[in-house]
Amino acid sequence: MMITLKNTRLFVATLFALIVGAFYVVNAMDKKSENVGNQKPLEVMVWHYQLNSTNPTDINNPANYALTKPDQDITCGSGEIVCEIQDTANPSNSAQPALSHGNVSDNPTDYSRTLRTAF
Repeated sequence: MMITLKNTRLFVATLFALIVGAFYVVNAMDKKSENVGNQKPLEVMVWHYQLNSTNPTDINNPANYALTKPDQDITCGSGEIVCEIQDTANPSNSAQPALSHGNVSDNPTDYSRTLRTAF
């Protein structure tokens, strides 16, 4: 009978530890999901290419894009030169696009870019 009492106490202690452990795991998961739910999605904006340059180095330079249309008269249409891209702002410089899809000239579909005819 003493062995059964010992086994019962061990069983109860183990069951208690499992219940307490499960409580802490569920509580931690709830807090993690709250933090993830509070994160604001990055806003995709239209960035306008500011130069009359067909050089791929210029097209892939985030400093050559702005949220405003360029002062120059650049007509957008079908063609081979980038006119505007859709991307999020660079986290370290919100005045420039993040170029989150890599090079604009290499990944035109990812940027949903608008093209203008070559000049």
